[in-house]
Amino acid sequence: MCGIVGSFKPGAAGSDPDVVARMRDRMSHRGPDGLGIWTTQDHSCTFGHRRLSIIDVSVNANQPMVNDDATVALVFNGEIYNHADIRKELEALGKYSWHTDHSDTEMMLHAYEEWGLDCVKRFYGMFAFAVYDGRDPGRPAVHLVRDRVGIKPLYLTKTPAGEWLFASEIRALLSHPQVSAEMDRTAFWHYLTFIVAPAPLTMFRGVFKIPAGHRVTIDWRGQATTTGWWDCDPGRSRLLSEQDISEPEAVQELTRLLKQSIARRMVSDVPFGVLLSGGVDSSLNVALMSELMTRPVTTFTIGYEGKESYNEFQFARRISARYQTDHHETFINAEEAQNFLPLLVRLQDEPIADNVCIPLYFLARLVKQSGTTVVQVGEGADENFLGYWWCEHYRQKYESIYRPTRNGVHGWRRWLPALKARTPGFSGEDLEIQRRAESGQELFWGGAVCWWGEMRNRLTPRRDSFVQPVDCPVNGLLPEALTTLDSHDVVKHYVGSLNGHLSEPDVLQKIPYLEMKLRLPEHLLMRVDKLTMAHAVEARVPFLDHDVVDFATRLPPSYKLRDGVGKRILKKAAEPYIDHDLIYRRKQGFGAPMEEWFREADFGRRSLTAFDRSQLAKDGFFDKDYFRGLLEAQIRGSGGHSFQLWTVLNAVLWHASWLEGREDCF
Repeated sequence: MCGIVGSFKPGAAGSDPDVVARMRDRMSHRGPDGLGIWTTQDHSCTFGHRRLSIIDVSVNANQPMVNDDATVALVFNGEIYNHADIRKELEALGKYSWHTDHSDTEMMLHAYEEWGLDCVKRFYGMFAFAVYDGRDPGRPAVHLVRDRVGIKPLYLTKTPAGEWLFASEIRALLSHPQVSAEMDRTAFWHYLTFIVAPAPLTMFRGVFKIPAGHRVTIDWRGQATTTGWWDCDPGRSRLLSEQDISEPEAVQELTRLLKQSIARRMVSDVPFGVLLSGGVDSSLNVALMSELMTRPVTTFTIGYEGKESYNEFQFARRISARYQTDHHETFINAEEAQNFLPLLVRLQDEPIADNVCIPLYFLARLVKQSGTTVVQVGEGADENFLGYWWCEHYRQKYESIYRPTRNGVHGWRRWLPALKARTPGFSGEDLEIQRRAESGQELFWGGAVCWWGEMRNRLTPRRDSFVQPVDCPVNGLLPEALTTLDSHDVVKHYVGSLNGHLSEPDVLQKIPYLEMKLRLPEHLLMRVDKLTMAHAVEARVPFLDHDVVDFATRLPPSYKLRDGVGKRILKKAAEPYIDHDLIYRRKQGFGAPMEEWFREADFGRRSLTAFDRSQLAKDGFFDKDYFRGLLEAQIRGSGGHSFQLWTVLNAVLWHASWLEGREDCF
């Protein structure tokens, strides 16, 4: 796990290597174990690297790594778990010299030489990497590649002088003298909907993130083109029926795949452990890992001082006791949380309005303090196996309102006029669902949609404030749908092509697909990357092994969600390993107690002051009176809108810190 950076200006000298080195060192937290720089003879291409040593910790495995005749160079962030098997295959060819004992980076370098960009199809792992290919001296090219599901981020931009820059973090790009920080207003509009900017947009204008499962090639003329190389589209492969595979057979196969995935992610030359909440995903992770180890699994849990209803210590301790783990715990409080916020918005690069980022930072700190460098986490299980409560909620709404309305049946609406009459200002989720169905919109927009409907209209009445041309220098990278101020266009871009290729209820297949395209890579996995790497800790995600994802995509939805029970097949797989009451207890989640924190101490009042001082508010992006009213109600204890408030507050603090240059943003 590392931080990578580079520049490419074909046909001319690019940035001085010292400039690239300064960009690299803005990410020193990602790689405290080593650093490197490499440049072509003509200085048209320069790669930089900060190293966190995980596999083959010798200096011979340092990066950037170059082949013997210096025609191909590679810089890499991530881990390839099956690197040893691929290396054996390459060694058998007898074509390549090897300078490391078992470096996955060296394997990747020779794999690219042998198979070109198709080499990625052989990799099991997480990765963002850049390859310089100068084997045709007159036509050098740089390839930027992001892994299948987007576990590792990769950003790029083009300077006014025509130089291409890329990095693992936006802060590195902003360190270049020709890159300035300006807010992308279109990305900001969509951020308020999805609590993140959908790829390839970022909140910084002119800076783009490569979407999951995509690559960008910059050719010898300086022209860049993007290509999608992996997709979990459920319409591409035949959905399995209950006649094709029985539920016991599916449970058996899922268990096999998870054991295989966890074993792959135990490849490490440094200590590793598990983030343990006591929920099904993390507990099953511990259980299956313990079968593969001769020493106790190291586990980590976090809670909140004075907030027992939010804590899961009792459940984590039961799993720890059953599997005799080496268990570590820590607490945080409201004062620590609010003092951390200025640092949080710096670590995130761009806002991720998920309060889980707060405990995740302190949990990663505990991991590092324990001497552990690698942890396995549970991201992806709920998304691919329909584990959230709202999966059943949307299924019911699909059956009772959305599909009948789409088919021209409106009898359910007869009670709505009376409800609207009794509730001044009523908009209602059901009305919104009916509107979406009648207008041909999708029902499901994402698992963390924030500002929508009447509340969105009141928050941002001046839509013109967000209007801004969006230009992308990479051919095919930015879909037209993402350049509009209509967040449904983003949703439709991802799932619209699935219509007509799915079985009913199709919403149960669209939910995991949309989550894999938007929320997982740019929200859940991004927060894991940013907050663990802040402490030079590597997080691995066994539930997102692409074999597991492919299997989950093909499963009958009834094996995932039945009789209101989500994640059914995963829970069945967990039954031999976890007590029944732990498996089937109500899902608690990992969030911070924001409802209370807005009321306690001076958290709410400081939030109000931050909003009033914000240039975003002064520039007319928000209806200030409306937002202040929501926040003041929250402070008094009668709000219930902490999610919406937190989303705006994140943007306010980010703007104050990154664009206004205020260290005292909170």
